[in-house]
Parts: sequence; structure tokens; C-alpha cells
Amino acid sequence: MKKEIARNEFYEVYVDEDINRVYWVMRGDWKKLSDIPDYERHNEEVLNMLKPGFTVLLDLREMGVPAPEVLAYVTGLTKRAEEAGLGRQAHVLDRKSIEAIRTSRGVIKEAGVDPTMMQFATVEEAIEWLNR
Repeated sequence: MKKEIARNEFYEVYVDEDINRVYWVMRGDWKKLSDIPDYERHNEEVLNMLKPGFTVLLDLREMGVPAPEVLAYVTGLTKRAEEAGLGRQAHVLDRKSIEAIRTSRGVIKEAGVDPTMMQFATVEEAIEWLNR
């Protein structure tokens, strides 16, 4: 069962401990770190609830391209997820937004993470793939 960890103007995050999965929904334009003051705390809370091998569903359909300083910050937290045992990831993207696709790939590359990661147009497709 999904448990809500946080919900604000820039993101929502839920954890389903039964299936060892985190659901992130990102939205808006993250222009400065002060836009997401509790992001790191919420990320740590999530990681403490999950076991190694956890899966991630990241919905980026409503997110703009983050500012460089925010991207660097998020990249560091992606490394933290890898250290905690990140398994498969499914990114849901608006196919019309090539910049969002490039950014998500850049975060993975910059973090040095090379998990099995796929990108999808719908949440349903992403969940189906993660559940395999």
C-alpha cells in the first residue's frame, strides 16, 4: 500500500514498502535550491523505508528543466540512492519534451549510475515494466 511521504508544489513522493518501490512525481521549474528545501530530508526518509533492490517510478511529465545548481544537487542524491541499493527505474516523460529526456539521462550519467533504466510515456507502462 502506498504511503504519502510528501506533497508540495514541486513534487510528491510515495513509498510502497510491500513491493519495495518509491513513486516520485516532479512538477514545475526548479530554478533554485530554495524551491525544494525539504527534498533531501524526504529522499532520506524514503531510502530508510526501502530495502536494497528497490524500484523507482519517476514521473517527469510536468517538470521543466532544472537550473544547473539544482541539477547538480539532485545528481548527488541520485548517487545516494545508488548507494542504498537502487534497482530498476522507470521514468515517465512527455515525449514532446526532449529536454526533460536529456536531463533525466544526464542525471543518471552524472551520478555514475548504470542501473536498468527505461523511459515510458505512461505510468501504466512503467509500472508494468517494473513489476516484471
